[in-house]
Parts: sequence; structure tokens; C-alpha cells
Amino acid sequence: MNKSKSYDVVCDLLKFLLCRLKENEIAISHFRIQKTVFIIKKELGQDHPLYEDLPFYWYEHGPFSNVFAKQFNILKDNSCTPYSSNTVFINNDSLNKFLHEPNSVNEYPEIEQISQRIFEDKNDFLNKFDEDIYIEYAPFLFMHTFKYDLFEPSRNDDLIYSDEYDSYLDNVYECLSNLPYDNLLNDFTILFSRLFSRLELINDENQFFSCWGYIAGSVQQSWLTFARWVSIYDHDDFYNEDISKWKTNLDQRVELFNKSVNYLEDKSDYILNNPSQDNYTSFEDRIYNATIGNYLMG
Repeated sequence: MNKSKSYDVVCDLLKFLLCRLKENEIAISHFRIQKTVFIIKKELGQDHPLYEDLPFYWYEHGPFSNVFAKQFNILKDNSCTPYSSNTVFINNDSLNKFLHEPNSVNEYPEIEQISQRIFEDKNDFLNKFDEDIYIEYAPFLFMHTFKYDLFEPSRNDDLIYSDEYDSYLDNVYECLSNLPYDNLLNDFTILFSRLFSRLELINDENQFFSCWGYIAGSVQQSWLTFARWVSIYDHDDFYNEDISKWKTNLDQRVELFNKSVNYLEDKSDYILNNPSQDNYTSFEDRIYNATIGNYLMG
């Protein structure tokens, strides 16, 4: 595999896309342009000459490429103007330069056609694009439920003011029942089963509201841990040398997930045994304690 060629192809494709985005008056973020390239790769198909030169792996925010991250940061620093805190436009000087210099992407008119289709509905591109990628391309169907119906709600306190606890539990069960069988995932599966059992108990005792901050911390850890395994399971050959590192990262995440489940069990035991007391603390404090705070306490 010619890794240096990948960097050249990625750089040319990024220049091409930055020009097209400017023409369509769409500012772009680091993660969104990565996912744009991922869609182009998938639509080109495995038989396309550039397919192997666009390397990706899956992680907690979807498909990701270190090659694109490096090349985009170089272009962002040297050829772009900030539009918001996390989006940029290519500057006019670079636009004129890139439009007139040789670019390998121009050999493949199908890339122009795919990019036009992606950018034609600006609203979908800016608001639905990320979720559509999970629906269409995630390695497992339940990953959409895991990320958007479990993980995303756990990042704010909206759920604790709703009556959706039963449906939330249904989503946890859907993910649990569809976890793949893999030796590397065994410890995670046991912990996720413990999490589900604890949520059932909390819900039966009508204490979802009181425990939500602790629940959210464990749910966040569950997704971040599972995503580490998905990197090992689904990646392009370009990243085979990273597998050993990813396995170590997975072990570390399993340890954090275990701590967060233990913490949820301890705190919910206290709440369930003292239902008359005011057990509500701030959502932010409980998230801290169930995730980073738990890690710092060892």
C-alpha cells in the first residue's frame, strides 16, 4: 500500500471540495468534510481507482480518517478563512489558485456528480447528513439507535423532564440484544447487561429522574467503549498497524465503563433505599462524577 499516495489524493480531493463548497456558499467543519469524503468514497465503490486511497475507520463520531485530519488542518491554516468557531471557507486567493492548478480529481467526473448531489440540498447537508450516514453505512444497524437515541440524549438533561423512560429502556434492550459476538467485546457485553438490569430496577422504582445524571454518565461511557471496539472491527487496511494501539484503548475504556456502572449501582442503591430524601443534584455534577470525576478518583 502506497501511503504517501493517499496523502496526495486526499489533499487534491480536499482542495476540490473546498472550492465546490465555496461556490455553493457552504462553510464546512472538520468533521463534516470528513464525512463528505466518506460518502464520496462509498458511492465510488470498491472497484474505483481512488477507493483504497481514501482510508477511514469508525469511531464515536462516525467515519474518521487521520489522513484527512492532517491534510485538512494544513489547508485550514494556510488556505481558509474562519466563518464560525468551527467552520471555514476557502479564501479567495486559494480558490483562484486551486481552480487553475492540476488536480487528479478532475480525471474522475463521477466525483463532480456525487459532490453536486451532496451539496444540492443545503438544509439536508447541514442538518441530516451525519445521522443519514449512520442509517446507511454504519457497520451495525443498531448503531443509529445507540448513538442517536441513547448517547445523544445522555449529553443533556432533556430526558429527565420527559415521560420516555420506557422507550429509552427499549432502546437499551435493542442495543444489548444486537451486540455482536466477539471475544474482544465480552467484558463490554457483561457490563452493558449490568447497565440494562440496573436501568430496569431504577425504572420499576420510578427513580429515573433522580438517577438520570448517573445513568447518563454510564450510557456515555458505554457508547465511547463500544466505538473503540468498532474501530478494530471496521477499518481500512491503511490502519492495520493501529490495531494493537486500539486494543489497548479498548481495555482502558472498558475499565472506565466498569467504574461508571459501579458508580451508578452504588448511587442508585442509596437513592432507592432513601426514596423520601431529596436526592437530586445538578446534572452536570453527576455527569462529572460518573465519568471524568470517577476516573480521577481512581
